[in-house]
Amino acid sequence: MYSPRPTKEPNGCLQTLIITRIILQILFVPMLLVAGGIAMVLVFFFALTVNPLLGLGVLGIVGVLLYLLGKWESKRVPEGPPPSDPY
Repeated sequence: MYSPRPTKEPNGCLQTLIITRIILQILFVPMLLVAGGIAMVLVFFFALTVNPLLGLGVLGIVGVLLYLLGKWESKRVPEGPPPSDPY
């Protein structure tokens, strides 16, 4: 009697690639922030080795950038209590 071949299960390579891509897509911004922070520390130490005033300049630039980021964030978040939720 004729029996058809059982269907073959797909291998897990495609699923693994899809899951890896999703995880890297989620973690891209945090990894970018960590790498940027490490790069800024290295630039700061390099600037200190060249001239201490240059190192202070780098710290000043970072401080101004953090201040501008805080102002931008405060404008982005609405003030006052949140709107009432009817549910």
